[in-house]
Amino acid sequence: MDFLFSCCHLPCFPADGNDLLSPTSSDGETDLSSDDGGDIECKILEKQRNVAYQKLSELEEVSNQLLKEINVLEIQFQTERCCRENAESLAVKVSNENKVLKRRSMMPLISELPENLFDLSLDADDHLICGDVVDLGHEDNNEENLLLESQAKITALQASVDGLLAEKLQLEQQVEDLTTEQNHLREQLALEIAEKEALLRKINKQNKTINKIKRVSQMVTEEFTEMSQKLELEQDLRQQAEVVAHQMLVEKTEYHGQNMVEMDGKDSGIQLQLQEALEQISHINTTMSDIHRYYQSQGKERMDAMEESRILSELRNKLEMSEREKKTLETQLFEANKCVAQLQTEVNQIQETQSFGAMTKELSAPPPPPLPPPPPPPPPPPPPPPLSTPAINFQDFLRSRRKDGVSKTEQNNSTPLLNMKAKAVDEMMERIKKGIVLRPVMKIQEEDTCWKDQKSQNRKSAILELKGMLDNMKRRDSSKRGTSRRVENSELLLVLQRRRRVMAGNSEQSSTLQGKLTFVLSSLFVCN
Repeated sequence: MDFLFSCCHLPCFPADGNDLLSPTSSDGETDLSSDDGGDIECKILEKQRNVAYQKLSELEEVSNQLLKEINVLEIQFQTERCCRENAESLAVKVSNENKVLKRRSMMPLISELPENLFDLSLDADDHLICGDVVDLGHEDNNEENLLLESQAKITALQASVDGLLAEKLQLEQQVEDLTTEQNHLREQLALEIAEKEALLRKINKQNKTINKIKRVSQMVTEEFTEMSQKLELEQDLRQQAEVVAHQMLVEKTEYHGQNMVEMDGKDSGIQLQLQEALEQISHINTTMSDIHRYYQSQGKERMDAMEESRILSELRNKLEMSEREKKTLETQLFEANKCVAQLQTEVNQIQETQSFGAMTKELSAPPPPPLPPPPPPPPPPPPPPPLSTPAINFQDFLRSRRKDGVSKTEQNNSTPLLNMKAKAVDEMMERIKKGIVLRPVMKIQEEDTCWKDQKSQNRKSAILELKGMLDNMKRRDSSKRGTSRRVENSELLLVLQRRRRVMAGNSEQSSTLQGKLTFVLSSLFVCN
């Protein structure tokens, strides 16, 4: 217990770390630079962190010891409680047993007692009954003494338990205080760590700025050394030029003084030489001034070149981005143009098929719908070629109105048409002999439009020729019209229905292609 109370009164270090930092920081601000001050602050913070960790470890050890002692006290309290309960139960049992024994001891004496027992006044000292001594008060005294002793022990145990409970409460309060102090210390540690990190960041930033300044200073010193060397060279050149000019002037004066009389005729040549020398000197001065200006402007040009290089790099990046976007747009335009060309070809093919279908409809009347049961057979009709002559005559009539020669055009146009019709009739007869094979009509795709349009045109001409041939066969074979005519009519109906489906599919395809064309053109307009 003494150890617990001594541990509870541990010294608490200050909440803020500024108390430790204040003398060192004041001295560092006056004596050290910014870098040294940052290093010292880091060392101080590390020392404070180590001290805080040590105190935390001590607090943890103390708290563990407190918990162990509390557990021991709880075990002692439980044992004392069990002892008290056992003592109380034993005292009750002993009292009950004493009462039972007393009653049993008094049972054989009841028969020997006199009848007028209540009338007799017995003395307190006489306890003789029939010559026997009956001790009635000693047993009661022993029981009372035992009860008193047990009660005294119970009170002592209760007092000790109350003291232990009070000590336990005190220890719990101390543990709570220690936990609060530990949490407070942890918070202080977290704050100090955050401050340390902030200081380290500041130090890193300062180091970076110092490095940048050092680099700039190195560049400046290098430029300064270069400029100083150039200035020294210029000064040396000027001095040499001045010396040469002075020597030339001295020589000129001496030569002029000595040979004034002799060189009267050569004055013009000497003057020319002197003028050339003066011109050279002036030229040297101008070149020196130009060199000086060049070296002065070179620094500005370097700065301008750096800025221009940066701007050029930005412009190059922008150019690369624009070229990439341009390439993507060109690929999109190329694909869109391809789609437009495909759609235009498909539309042209559909328009050609529709125009060809319209021309065939105008030239040949549409087939009549199938009628219910036919009337009785008519007389035999004429041969099949004159059936298609009205269309030919109509075309010839139209052509004859445009041209003058009517008879020549009829002969020239009728012979190839008759040959074509004869060939078609022969082919249809062969097909009828072999049998008509009907194929199921699939969905029309955009890639097979041309082939299907040609197939539909061939079907139209074949259907018309089949119809004429079947009419002829009906009129010739009137006896077999019961079964064969129904089969042929059903086949014709199927062929006509398929033809209508094909025409409807072509119209739907043209509408879808027109919609796609409009969509592609709108997208191209938006892209442009």
